[in-house]
Amino acid sequence: MSNDQAEPETRPCGLTPKGLERQKRILDAARDVFIEQGYDNASINDIMCRAGGSLSTLYRLFGNKLGLFEAMMTQTSNRVFSAFEAVECAIKRQETPEQALKRYGHLMLERVLSPEAVGLYRLVAMDCSSERERIQSLFYEQGPKRINDKLGAYLQSQVEQGNMRIRDTEMAAYQFMEMVKGNFQLRSLMGIEISEAERELAVEQAVELFLYGATCR
Repeated sequence: MSNDQAEPETRPCGLTPKGLERQKRILDAARDVFIEQGYDNASINDIMCRAGGSLSTLYRLFGNKLGLFEAMMTQTSNRVFSAFEAVECAIKRQETPEQALKRYGHLMLERVLSPEAVGLYRLVAMDCSSERERIQSLFYEQGPKRINDKLGAYLQSQVEQGNMRIRDTEMAAYQFMEMVKGNFQLRSLMGIEISEAERELAVEQAVELFLYGATCR
């Protein structure tokens, strides 16, 4: 059995502070290598050379290459998308829907167009490995679906309060998200710069269209 396929005999139930730091180093190195080389070409040996430590530690913590990728995706998603908890705070602060959606839209563009998020999107879009289906599922669950669920919950709360009339809040959340992103994600993948003025206009117009439509009021 090759190193990339080896499985550990046991997994730790808990980690010491030193162990957590070691785990973080491995995950940070894995993120860089996966983004640079893609999943299929990424080497476990290369990752451990950057992180320091032994292969046995990697297998004990993560099991195998796919387990390492899953843990890396979770760690990165937690860092990139944790700020979307602010959408839930909007409910408690009783912001108007327009205020909450604008804040959500700006935050979404900030996070989705970050170099780290764009790198992960490129990795997933270009992956041709045998684990492609699992990798795409992980990305979807940890990225788009995760942030969409936050917005969908907010929209549902507005429906229940009688502030909005939406047939399917989950679908509406995706529709709003796509209105804000437009072609920005594709442009970011191609290295085309997106100005602050464009971002501002995208959010303002998406909120206007989402809440009031395109007809004259």
